[in-house]
Amino acid sequence: MDKVMQETKLDTLTISAGDLADLLLGASVAMDKGKDSVSRLGSVYISATGGKVIAKASDRYRLIVGEITLAGESELGECQIRANDVKNILATIKANKIAGEITLTRVGDSLSVYLGGETFPPYEHLLAGESVPVAGISFNATYMADFGKVPCSHKGGQLVVEFMGDNKPIKVTIPHNKITWNALLMPMRVR
Repeated sequence: MDKVMQETKLDTLTISAGDLADLLLGASVAMDKGKDSVSRLGSVYISATGGKVIAKASDRYRLIVGEITLAGESELGECQIRANDVKNILATIKANKIAGEITLTRVGDSLSVYLGGETFPPYEHLLAGESVPVAGISFNATYMADFGKVPCSHKGGQLVVEFMGDNKPIKVTIPHNKITWNALLMPMRVR
């Protein structure tokens, strides 16, 4: 095994989304929020050892430490989560109300956050099928224009459109030298 890999420690903490949200929200109360804040104080620090997870923060005037006991034995060396990342994690948890657990993984100085329990919904069946003649279809022009922002191999953009049937999505292919772009645009009801 490579010497660098041997020295790089992999730490993992799996915790319920609700518990992590409470720890981050509670600790962020004492996090330095000033625009001239010392960077290490404009953060929440989280660690796990011996079945305990600790979140702490201070703005020089206040200090708060939250501790929770978990059933499993997780090991996570102290990680600094900056204010913007705390906000992003909390927003992600709030937006994914059905999320059960979150896994924090630290490799060296890098911390990744994985929101478990959700995967992208099945879509392959929507892209399958043959194009068919359609007498007319209504769609949101703004959404179609957004596909023009996808990087493509033709200057000025190019969209190849296939109609999948009445009241079915429009299949959009965007040519690119390396990336295969396939998109769908749902039809609108004609008013």
